Amino acid sequence: RVAEGAELLHLDLAVENGTGGLAAARPVTWQVEYPGQDPEAQKDKMVWEIQVSERDIRALVPLAQELEIVNTAPLSGVPRAVPVKLMAVEAGGGVAEVTEQLGCESADKQVLQVSDACDAVFVAGKETRGARGARVDFWFRRFHASLRFTVWAPLLPLRVDLRDTTLEQVRGWRLPGASADGAPTEVEEPGEEAERRARGCRPQYQRTAVRFLAHFVAHPLDGGRHLAYLPSAEWLLDVSHLVAARARVVDPRVA
Repeated sequence: RVAEGAELLHLDLAVENGTGGLAAARPVTWQVEYPGQDPEAQKDKMVWEIQVSERDIRALVPLAQELEIVNTAPLSGVPRAVPVKLMAVEAGGGVAEVTEQLGCESADKQVLQVSDACDAVFVAGKETRGARGARVDFWFRRFHASLRFTVWAPLLPLRVDLRDTTLEQVRGWRLPGASADGAPTEVEEPGEEAERRARGCRPQYQRTAVRFLAHFVAHPLDGGRHLAYLPSAEWLLDVSHLVAARARVVDPRVA
């Protein structure tokens, strides 16, 4: 029986070939043999992985251009991405970018996603909510690090704002051009039709401006119902420029 913490042996390991900077792990296989043991008997084996590198890496540091994202992708259909770089910090203070043998994962893909190459986080429009402190984990060999983002998502449905909700025909005001009730009943020559259209008039109706407004919110990570609003619950953000091209009137006979 060996006392806890006792040192059984000390090994000096040498690497034959250069590692080329940030190299992969090297496996070392151990086999235990006992005196008088049958040579054909199954022996206990153990495999270690030894990290080999020309650099003495001490920490992994992920860097992002911004840690706050306003997710407009559900409204515009255009994804938004934030570039990320992973930096390895060496014992002497040197810093090198890590681009291979990386791993990464978003803790909640319903809020934020991360690219397969671990070089960007993004929202693509399929996310269902926002959050404060949305975590993305990164790892390289035995080193782990995380970034936390605040993601603001639109609270649906949008609010439609009309300056005037009652629209009528303007009496006594008609505009030049063909009437709105259709084409003439008799076949006309091209010249006669152009002359009739020049003399004709059509009704003029009232118009009103329309805006599409939305709250942008972040949901709590613990699943609670208390929402955080951007910038506050009293504010609605104008998203008309994002959705106007896809806005449609339900009944075009009315407006």
